[in-house]
Amino acid sequence: MTLFVIVYLVALFCYFFTRFSDKKLYRALNKYLMATMYLVLGIVTFVRKYEFTSYQTLLMAALFFAWLGDIFLVFDFGRGGDFFLAGNVCFTLFEVAVMKDHGLHLRDFGWAFAVSGIMILLFILACKFKPETFKLGKMRIPMTFYLMSIFTHGMTGMAMAMLLPGTNYVMMGIGSVLFMISDMILVTYKFVLGDNIWLIRANSLTYFTGLLLIVLSTV
Repeated sequence: MTLFVIVYLVALFCYFFTRFSDKKLYRALNKYLMATMYLVLGIVTFVRKYEFTSYQTLLMAALFFAWLGDIFLVFDFGRGGDFFLAGNVCFTLFEVAVMKDHGLHLRDFGWAFAVSGIMILLFILACKFKPETFKLGKMRIPMTFYLMSIFTHGMTGMAMAMLLPGTNYVMMGIGSVLFMISDMILVTYKFVLGDNIWLIRANSLTYFTGLLLIVLSTV
């Protein structure tokens, strides 16, 4: 496991540079390596520890959709976003299932949905009253739905980390929050501030670290 983490982090460091390479092949191979690593670790853990009929299948579906998102995002931003949206829905359902399985009720973690609702409302208002800053154009509606999914995923992950005992739940919760932050950075990069090498590196760092924490939490 130590070797796995080292290789993954080295690949992530390399991605800080290949992400801006003139050769898209280098970027794709680097990204696909990390994506395949977190997916394979998730599959191996699932096969060893869980049954297909368990709610852990939701987590596997989420990781698979995230992997597809990584595969497609290199050359098709819209299609990659569709897969990530589906992954966020599965992550959220999984985290809710975990909390329900531990005896929690909606009244215990309903605040996570309320906070995510407030966040998406603020985004909608920002787009409406500051169109010169949030330059989404035709992407406004798709990004609203996508951000709704990632805000909900991130906040339910935070709720799980706060309400459930155990390092694994804290790791998964932190991973989910980092995933959410990475997409907030990506939106800022693509639609607000424009080309900024440090923003996109921060996006890569938070996203791939978040996925690493999520899969390590299952081991």
